Amino acid sequence: MGLSATSNAAPTVGASGTITFNGIINTDSCVVHSDGPGSSGGNLTYNLGTVSSSSLGSEDQPNVSTTNVTALPTDLNLVIECATTPTSVDLKLTPTQTSGKGIAVTGGAQNVQIMLTKADNSIIDFTSGSSTLNGLVSGGNSSMNLKAYYTRKAGKAVADVTAGQANATVAYTLSYN
Repeated sequence: MGLSATSNAAPTVGASGTITFNGIINTDSCVVHSDGPGSSGGNLTYNLGTVSSSSLGSEDQPNVSTTNVTALPTDLNLVIECATTPTSVDLKLTPTQTSGKGIAVTGGAQNVQIMLTKADNSIIDFTSGSSTLNGLVSGGNSSMNLKAYYTRKAGKAVADVTAGQANATVAYTLSYN
């Protein structure tokens, strides 16, 4: 006859909490995302990294520094995917704050801004507060290959730049035909 011992002790209870799911469902026919990690859906995030003031180009030539240190861009390869088949898309970019033709930065850095250029190196000008980019849609997709550069503000030299955080935000609105 086999006997077994049983314990009447209650099981040990560990941590407890809740799991929360947040999100929004919308009826947009087209979405914007980047081909980079962490950049999809409504909010796109780009890390421009730590950049030497010696590498900063100017407002009119963001890709050219005045020293032997190369001005390096951050690629913003935007992909617009559409469920329907519009023929073209417009991407309106509106910085929270502008600085001359560029995007103003917040943080400790001074006399610095962010400039965006198109694939052909033409400058995206925010003098009027916003800029609209146009793209053709083929096979339900459109690509907008941009580059972001930290630059010196117009008329400022490398010696005028103060180091520090340099963050910015640009809102976008997508429309399609």
